Amino acid sequence: MTRIIKLQVADQVSTLNRITSAFVRLQYNIDTLHVTHSEQPGISNMEIQVDIQDDISLHILLKKLKQQINVLTVECYDLVDNEA
Repeated sequence: MTRIIKLQVADQVSTLNRITSAFVRLQYNIDTLHVTHSEQPGISNMEIQVDIQDDISLHILLKKLKQQINVLTVECYDLVDNEA
């Protein structure tokens, strides 16, 4: 199932590397990655699309992301295909 993970992160040099490393350690491939500045200075919005089939693996990934010091918020949504 395709998941959309939305993060608010500190806009620092190592943040992107830390986030993507969490995916690498769990052997998940990032399908899309989109980063934009937020309205707050020093904060970026990050949207990651990833295919994770089981909820246990998703829970582990979200827990790892929340443990990152540069991550402020984590939200996850299932991508629903409306063309069916």
